Amino acid sequence: MKTYILNILALSAIVFTSCHTLDVTNPNKLTDEEVTEILEGDDDAAKDLIISGVGNTLNTNFNIAGQSWSGYSDMNMNSQVDQDFLMCMRGNDALIGTEATATSTHATAYKIDAEATYRLSRVTWPYFAMGGAQLTAANKVLRFMTADAAKTSKKIARFRGQALALRGYAYIQLMERFQPAYMQGGKDGKGMPIYKTSGLNTPAPISSAVATYDFILTDLKEAVELLTEAGADDADKGYTAVTNDIDLGVAQFLLARAALQAGEWTTAKTAAQDIVDHFPTLIAEANYGAKAGDLNAYCTGTKELKAENNAFQTLENNPEVIMGFVNGSNANTYMNSFANVFAPGYAGYSQEAPCIDNRLYEKLDNNDFRKDCFTTDEGSYTYITDDAATKIYTRTIPKYANLKWAATIAKGRSARTNHMECDNVIFRASEAYLMLAEAQAQDGKDVDAKATLDLLLKARTKAGQPTLTCANYSGMSGMTALQMVQFQTRVELWLEGGREFYNNKRWGITVDRSSSTNHYWKTGTLSLDQMVLDIPVDERQTNTHWAD
Repeated sequence: MKTYILNILALSAIVFTSCHTLDVTNPNKLTDEEVTEILEGDDDAAKDLIISGVGNTLNTNFNIAGQSWSGYSDMNMNSQVDQDFLMCMRGNDALIGTEATATSTHATAYKIDAEATYRLSRVTWPYFAMGGAQLTAANKVLRFMTADAAKTSKKIARFRGQALALRGYAYIQLMERFQPAYMQGGKDGKGMPIYKTSGLNTPAPISSAVATYDFILTDLKEAVELLTEAGADDADKGYTAVTNDIDLGVAQFLLARAALQAGEWTTAKTAAQDIVDHFPTLIAEANYGAKAGDLNAYCTGTKELKAENNAFQTLENNPEVIMGFVNGSNANTYMNSFANVFAPGYAGYSQEAPCIDNRLYEKLDNNDFRKDCFTTDEGSYTYITDDAATKIYTRTIPKYANLKWAATIAKGRSARTNHMECDNVIFRASEAYLMLAEAQAQDGKDVDAKATLDLLLKARTKAGQPTLTCANYSGMSGMTALQMVQFQTRVELWLEGGREFYNNKRWGITVDRSSSTNHYWKTGTLSLDQMVLDIPVDERQTNTHWAD
């Protein structure tokens, strides 16, 4: 890991503007030892001051936006939402706009070629720096929120658990991006350099993949234990109602995700089951995007859809949120801009509407209301692009365009405008259902896997239609239990979090668009080797262990 990544946000001292409760000569110049002594001591007021200064912004590392990575600034790569969206463009299931209109960085990611553009080390730095920033933030807190300190305070235990969860997330992302999938030959290869402290670090040797996943799972298991204990006496039992909180649900989610990557099926089942038990209610049909049959009404202005009524636009009607941020981050990184075909952003006005591959669409059961979230005809929509509503342009919404993120009126607005405010959903419960079903199928428990999938399918059945199950879902006929899970994961998590790319890599599924009728960029393919991003040049130059 590049040394100065770990120093950008490193905590050199804890500084207080005023502090009358700390019995030290100069409370503005506390040493690390003095901070540790306070946190492991009995002065609760002093502890609270330290904790507030160190751990209160951990959650923001799940919604990073607007970064400039060491001189490399690209609006399309400088946030978590952006990077995840770019990965979504590098799979089988999504395409962007049309060949005549798609010209942005998103289109470049979609138009994969023989060189596998985003493998090249000169452009992978922001993807590496994202994990580095999250790791730095976690280690900054763990520097003081030690295991011994956690024994003295429930609050410290909670912050330590949150920091461990964040560090696990950082390494999960680094491994997903920069190493072969563990279960596809990566187990015998390299992992990542392991850093446990913040500050000036000597470049660490590159750990094996086995050692790296052991480290990730150990962190996340301790996080689950600490957050369980910290919430034991609370009504929520560790699952808070605060959507942007790193709570027990987030830790369990990350543990399940890492365990699936490492082939630890029992661990994955236990973690995912805990989430499923806490989230029995899934998104209702009325709040799951918009209906393709209403496209003409939206285009002519005879019908509106407020962001507040779409669970993918706002958290208000989304009962699945494990982690999410009200009001997103900023206008450039709202998923609204990338995915909402009615917004004056990339998806709408700039004519880069994300569309579903016809091969996946045609396998969707007609009684699955998610199928209604994709257009069956073209539409002509008018966009407002300035505050005065004087710049108005009409664009064509293509067939197969998604309405999953549809909203004609942005959050907090009463009419169509040029604004794109919305919330950001980071992790949601449906994915936990799918992770549970996958772990069950991978472990040979096909009956259990299908029963778990049936819970999701029941929630995705159109009102008034026979309940969908693994047995009657038309597009899954002849599939094994694991294939059913993989298919439903592609459907439910379509265009979310780069999941298709990472899952393809993990499942050994290459990218091949040649048989699609609506993919316009078909000549490029991605082998599993090409799905491994190159370690950036700057990182290799700083940490010469990569050459070993």
